[in-house]
Amino acid sequence: MKFVKPGNASFLVPWIAFIPWYGMLIAMLVVWAAQGHPIYWFMHTDQFPVYISDIGATNLRPLFISCAGWQGIGYVLCIVLEFAQRHWFKMNPWFTIHERNFILAAIVLATIGELGLLFCTIFSTALYPHVHTAMVCIFIVFMFLSICCLTGEYFSMGRHYALIHPRQTYESGVVDVENLRWYQWAGYRWNKFTISAIIKLLWVICAIIWAICFGAIDNNSTSAKFEWLLAFWLGVFFIIMSVDFYLGTRWRKSKYWPNVSSDAMSGYYKFDKYLEKRYNDQTTTSTKVLDEPTTSTETSLDNPQNMHWYEERPPPV
Repeated sequence: MKFVKPGNASFLVPWIAFIPWYGMLIAMLVVWAAQGHPIYWFMHTDQFPVYISDIGATNLRPLFISCAGWQGIGYVLCIVLEFAQRHWFKMNPWFTIHERNFILAAIVLATIGELGLLFCTIFSTALYPHVHTAMVCIFIVFMFLSICCLTGEYFSMGRHYALIHPRQTYESGVVDVENLRWYQWAGYRWNKFTISAIIKLLWVICAIIWAICFGAIDNNSTSAKFEWLLAFWLGVFFIIMSVDFYLGTRWRKSKYWPNVSSDAMSGYYKFDKYLEKRYNDQTTTSTKVLDEPTTSTETSLDNPQNMHWYEERPPPV
């Protein structure tokens, strides 16, 4: 199978963000196992395994704070990077302003949520149990809302792309997305945006179920298992974002986008600006090509050296 080169290296950013997070989780489990699975002095029940925050409140606290902060910065940076790449046409631009607003909301919500995680690590469960619990709740709620916004962005883009996709079968111009209900699709439904949105939705559904189990189950051992599961599950979302970047940054060279006509793209938010930019770039390139013979030092008669060559050239026979 031939490797297809991505548009740029942005797909590596999510990996850089979450690999240290996974490293922290694995290191915590290894250290706790090496210590003999201890029950720490601030814990009130015997359980297996202990919560992540319990291990993070020990001598591994600096590791907990630094890796949680790294993951938080990385997640917010990934969303900002997607926003910037769609704005500057490095990835598929938005079809509507609502999709842009979705990702802006995701950035704000992610920032609040990740700050909650950072403060959760700073205010340890051993010394500040109530503050720690409140920060955990802030992290879970705002991260959930942020990921829902990203999912909504991709669902919206999938609905609009379905109408102009080269494999759509209805007569062009007959169906308008504004006349469809929120749950209705027309055109080619199974495009890359819709598939990505569905994968994100499945991720969210699993996260909700496991988060409810984490908070609602009274057995601390079982609850802690769901907390560890959620922590590792977070890394899967970074992988999903990496795939989005990989496919999105090569949109101009993808299988179907080059076959979408300019008329089909016209009228969509950001696409009109993209078409205008593409026209200006083509016009500039054409102008440079036309100007090259007159500006070249090899052919211009304004250059004294060329005049000398012209004067000394023997007349044709």
